[in-house]
Amino acid sequence: MRVLFHPEFPQDVRRFVNGYAGVSSGLAERFRIEIEDAIGAIKAAPNSAGHFLNLGSQIVPELRRRNLRAFPFFLLYGATSELLIFGSVIPSHSDPLTWLARFQKPPL
Repeated sequence: MRVLFHPEFPQDVRRFVNGYAGVSSGLAERFRIEIEDAIGAIKAAPNSAGHFLNLGSQIVPELRRRNLRAFPFFLLYGATSELLIFGSVIPSHSDPLTWLARFQKPPL
C-alpha cells in the first residue's frame, strides 16, 4: 500500500506541537508521540484503526478519523486498497467538513 501525507499535514503537526510547547516541552513531546503512535496504528490496520467519517446526514466510508487518546484531536485520513492518505490533524471541536478540501485532489 502506498502511503502519502498531504503537504499541509506536517504543518498541522508542527502548529499544534508548538502550541503545546508554549505550555510545556513535555506536553509537546507527549502530543508528538501520540501523533506518531496514531500514524503507526493507522498504517498497520487502516481499515480498522479509525471510525468512518460521519457528516451527520451521511457516512463517508472512504474517509476515517482516528481519535487521539489523551488530546482533543483526531487524524483525518483516506484509505483505499492501494493508497493511504493522511490529510490533517484536527481539533475535535472543529467541523471536519472544512478539512475535506484536502481530499479533493490526492497529493502526488
